[in-house]
Amino acid sequence: MNMRSKITVLFFALMMSVAAFADSPTSLTVMSASAHVYKVYYKANEAGKVRVSIINNSNKAVFSEVLNNVASFVRPYNFSELPEGEYTIVVEDKNGKQVEKVQYSMSKITSFISVTEKANDPNKYILNVVNNGTDVVSVKIFAAENLLHEQTLQVTGNFGQVYNLNSVRTTNDMKITFVVTTSAGITRTIEF
Repeated sequence: MNMRSKITVLFFALMMSVAAFADSPTSLTVMSASAHVYKVYYKANEAGKVRVSIINNSNKAVFSEVLNNVASFVRPYNFSELPEGEYTIVVEDKNGKQVEKVQYSMSKITSFISVTEKANDPNKYILNVVNNGTDVVSVKIFAAENLLHEQTLQVTGNFGQVYNLNSVRTTNDMKITFVVTTSAGITRTIEF
């Protein structure tokens, strides 16, 4: 795949992520820009105060900043001075808090996985997988401890899929859990 094709695929994946969140008062997308840099794309319906924090796997904040009177931004965050590991990027505004996890590796970018609940349709969930190569990803969805869905996906580059659980989720207090595992053994467990 040539560089122009890669840029086109990355742009398309980003636009799909942004379009998926168009209904939400706040949208957040985190994408790897290079081996050491992750870009945070933020958009809200109105300007306000936004706090961005990066937290390591020991639950310690390694970076934090407050942006005032912003409705949208794209900001790069350089991880080159940080040790390898899992980090949590937290973006807080008046609409609440959004959390994205990244797996930082100095030698290469590994798969980034996120699952978010669609704001205006709380029974629809969006899975996004971003990586630089081809990866095999296992997806399991549980409702109240019962396995609802299981699939294995071969993901090349960026991937997004919407899961509609309207026929399954009967009450809002029913816990929905996504367990997503990469071929490298990285597992994300996301509960709603």
